Amino acid sequence: MGSEISKEEKQKRKNLEHNLSKMQRSLHVTAHAHYVSSEYYRKWNVRLQYMSLVVGASGATGGLASTFNWKTFVGHNPRLAPLVAAFSATSAILSVTIHLLPKIQSMPANLYQMHFNSGIECQYLEKKVKFMSETEVWDSKIPWASLASKYETLLRDKKDVDSVIQTDYWAYRKALKLIEERDREKRDQSVRVGEGTMQ
Repeated sequence: MGSEISKEEKQKRKNLEHNLSKMQRSLHVTAHAHYVSSEYYRKWNVRLQYMSLVVGASGATGGLASTFNWKTFVGHNPRLAPLVAAFSATSAILSVTIHLLPKIQSMPANLYQMHFNSGIECQYLEKKVKFMSETEVWDSKIPWASLASKYETLLRDKKDVDSVIQTDYWAYRKALKLIEERDREKRDQSVRVGEGTMQ
């Protein structure tokens, strides 16, 4: 191909650079959204674990006490008997739900892990996109057909990453807001630094 890029190919490469920039931004926000969701579900998982522990301990203690001395226990505290039975049943249900059914995809522990892994995959893909955008788009030694093929591969990879688990809408909005605030702070800081050097 030579070192000269035709006018038509320059336009194609410019469009590719623009599309890669949009993809990089989208992956950046999506990765943050997955991490926000991951943190949310991790907290829910911890809460459920503690609730299971407390209710399970209460239910087991009540069940154990009632087994040894059921008639005396019911005779002295007739209103507590149904409460102890309810605690025992609740502890059994929570134990089964949290510990014995980890294959359910909508369990907080599974959602935490899926979002965390998807965040990592999005960051990895974002770095691949950034590398291509910064090093290959304007390299005249790389033919356009090769760039187009790599871009198609990146699109397929993005589709595969997005198909594992969707970001939660609220998490995407929160991540976008956090990123915009961080970008605004960086701009303000660079303006202050620029004004400080001029004085």
